[in-house]
Amino acid sequence: MFAVFGTIVFQVLGSPERMESTRRYDYAVHRVVEAQPLLQWVGDPLESITLEMMLHASFTNPIVQLAEFEAAAADHQARALVFGSGEFRGYFVITSLAVTARQLGADGTPIAIQARLGLTEWTPAGALDPNAAPVPLFTPLAVIASPAPQAASGASSAAASPLLAGLSAVLNNAMSAGAPGVQLTPDDIPPSQIVRSAGA
Repeated sequence: MFAVFGTIVFQVLGSPERMESTRRYDYAVHRVVEAQPLLQWVGDPLESITLEMMLHASFTNPIVQLAEFEAAAADHQARALVFGSGEFRGYFVITSLAVTARQLGADGTPIAIQARLGLTEWTPAGALDPNAAPVPLFTPLAVIASPAPQAASGASSAAASPLLAGLSAVLNNAMSAGAPGVQLTPDDIPPSQIVRSAGA
């Protein structure tokens, strides 16, 4: 295996004939009166990778392979680029796809296609908010909590319910080192009190 780009596998036989990686380093030019301009580094642009490959009917179906590239470009999703050596190059999106028919059958069926795939680096740091709360994979159930009941007159404070006001009994279990938590049974919470969280 030469490389994997998301779910697209580049086998050694059909591996790119040419791979070009471009990195630029940007500087702002500040003009100075009666002196040479000064440069200030402003950041490094994203890496660009160009893969040129021959899709030949002797080892692949050029139409199917080309359709796979087009589908990956059309969904605008970043994919991991990992080489067969185990090198993780980063996440990239397809920004260009150039196709040249090198050999066609009598009915116009592609026999050999030269494809040039342009990839541009995608940095997740610009798309993710590190301070954002994690999003659950499912919509969690919530229980509307009621205020904690007061201890009966003459009863000790230890006999009072350990529920805290405004906190669900499901979440209000004592730590393992403390007093035992609340033991719930199916009849303790009426079905009318079980709701889905907002936005569900």
